[in-house]
Amino acid sequence: MIKTTFWTILLLLTICTIKVLALDGKKKHPSDSKPWSPYSCCHNLSDTPHRPGTIVEDFLVPDFYYLDTLRKGDTTFAYVCYDDRDSVINADTVEDFANISYMSLFKSYIDYLHTYRDHGKLIPLPVSLITERYDRIADDKWTNISYPSNKYTQLQEFRDDIVRIDTFKDLDSASRITIVSIYKYYRTAPMK
Repeated sequence: MIKTTFWTILLLLTICTIKVLALDGKKKHPSDSKPWSPYSCCHNLSDTPHRPGTIVEDFLVPDFYYLDTLRKGDTTFAYVCYDDRDSVINADTVEDFANISYMSLFKSYIDYLHTYRDHGKLIPLPVSLITERYDRIADDKWTNISYPSNKYTQLQEFRDDIVRIDTFKDLDSASRITIVSIYKYYRTAPMK
């Protein structure tokens, strides 16, 4: 039984290989597929395939948050967002910041005073640590934990009070669509 199954599988593989080799020399027809667009997963681009257009996205964001990584010398500061299952959320895909469960501000740098060995070479130690964490405790409230001082603060959101605006433009040349992302930062203040 086992020998029969083995020879049957071997015969099927041989037939498939012969078919692939026979078809490889024939002319292939161009596919009817459209070029891939990074925005096709989030936006319906089928209604504007041949004419340029603009898609505008508005985001409401708390004022303590910043989208880009900040650099101070060789030290970087970056926020990482999490959902209610403690999974990392890509901040570029977050449509509503009210759905974020908590955010951590990471400080990363190279510690030249401490090293480790890698294949016999001494390499400076990369360090990444959380300096602040913001937990959503209600629809309009956050708790801030500042780790160096271990200080807790509750913050109240004021979504109608916009304190700054950042605008990012991205051109998708394949579909000739411009994506304009507008981040409106609303004020948060410590609760008394």
